[in-house]
Amino acid sequence: MPYVNVKVVGKLSKKQKKNIAADISNSLLSHARKAKNQTYIVFDEVNGENWAKGEALFG
Repeated sequence: MPYVNVKVVGKLSKKQKKNIAADISNSLLSHARKAKNQTYIVFDEVNGENWAKGEALFG
């Protein structure tokens, strides 16, 4: 049972999440033979002020 955690700065639309989830689940099916109905995908949308690269905040 694969578990994939997608973390992004900012918000994604419902359509974007659906498309990304489809791409991830299709890839796991194709490359690792993991069933789509057994693949869990979680989206974490992080506010830019809570994410930094080095000393620079994204928001």
